[in-house]
Amino acid sequence: MKKIIVAGAGHGGIVAAYHLAKAGYDVTVYEKNQREELGHDWHDYMDMTAFDGSDIPRPDESLYRHGAHQAFRNPKGNIKIEVAYKDDARVMDRKVLYGYILSLADEAGVKFVFGAEITGALFDNRRILGIKLFNDGKTENIYGDLVIDAAGMYSPVRRSLPALCDIQRDIAQKDIFHVYRAYFRNSEPVNIEPSYVMDLFHMNRPGLDWTIFEEDYTDILLGKFGAAGELTEEEIKSALESYKKDYPFITDEIVRGGCVRDIPIGKMLPMIVANGYAAVGDSAAMTVPLNGSGINLSMNAGRILARTVIENGGKTDKGTLWKYQRSYFLNLAKDYVLVAKLKDFFTFVDGSLVDYFLEENILSAELLACGNGDINIPAKQIFYIISKAAPLLKLTPAIVNNFKSLVNLPSVLKNMPEEYDDEKVNAWVEAYKKI
Repeated sequence: MKKIIVAGAGHGGIVAAYHLAKAGYDVTVYEKNQREELGHDWHDYMDMTAFDGSDIPRPDESLYRHGAHQAFRNPKGNIKIEVAYKDDARVMDRKVLYGYILSLADEAGVKFVFGAEITGALFDNRRILGIKLFNDGKTENIYGDLVIDAAGMYSPVRRSLPALCDIQRDIAQKDIFHVYRAYFRNSEPVNIEPSYVMDLFHMNRPGLDWTIFEEDYTDILLGKFGAAGELTEEEIKSALESYKKDYPFITDEIVRGGCVRDIPIGKMLPMIVANGYAAVGDSAAMTVPLNGSGINLSMNAGRILARTVIENGGKTDKGTLWKYQRSYFLNLAKDYVLVAKLKDFFTFVDGSLVDYFLEENILSAELLACGNGDINIPAKQIFYIISKAAPLLKLTPAIVNNFKSLVNLPSVLKNMPEEYDDEKVNAWVEAYKKI
């Protein structure tokens, strides 16, 4: 029986563990937090088709509610563009979601070790052999046939891999979204439509903020693109004061949340597999590059990974796991490359240009909806946006050349090797990095 190690209790890792355990594999998840501590203290908008795509039963309707229509507002606050959520969009508490998928994994025979801090990977010159743990006051080496890295964007496993694995150890600063989120008590019952308002470059800070108005509380998220630096306490304070001034019913009482988190918002990492290793979820940068939403993608990736291992008789060599990377990229990740380029562009503009784009309808409702998973952005539309910005921005040759690289995307998609070959895969990875 193959022994599978899941490093971290990320959503994609648990889905993979569930399917592998059902297929008879010996699967153990090692997680630094306790079971009841899993999940951010907030709700998530997610597509119910994520359960269908990851081949697990949809949760009972009592565990979620319907999503709300969304509106995008420009920095001036004088334009509001409404975007309808897809029919399958729902709101689910992160901890409730975790409770649900953990219960499925339990039933499938997955074992969990909580309170175990992962400190790195075990490897020789050819293969990842397992993980290093600090558990119950002592150091342990855990060996297995496959390490599924679901330990997040700062994964100690990925960051400790040897250079010969050719896996990017750290997420680039420009591909990090710094987020503060808290739920504030309302002083009176509230009924505002649309109830979900996304503010672009709120207070001229490069990023996205939102207010979601519920009857008893207001959910406030403040997000800053990493290329513009860390989200400071002063920025958080001033943004909250601005919202409370606009909406006097928002009190200072925090119902839940109130923390800062980092989320990856770049395209998928160039290489996410090695001999005995596969990354999934935030550890592989599997998120929507505009807002960091990644549960749907991670869950689907977990299913693809498990299916790859099962259909190939439990093989966990790089050549076999490449089939997982290829399938995930061509079915899901490729659609977000253009979104990542669009995000990169908006990391060096200011609020006045965003106002201009919305006033001139250059940023349309259809384009803004791409953050909700409705991916349909022709490359020529991004070039059009850049051309409209050119007279207003001092675009450096490096920036211009960066976006010109988009013309290579069709070739990169076409030339992704179907079977693993060192020379061909290395060439593909280098081409992918340049987009």
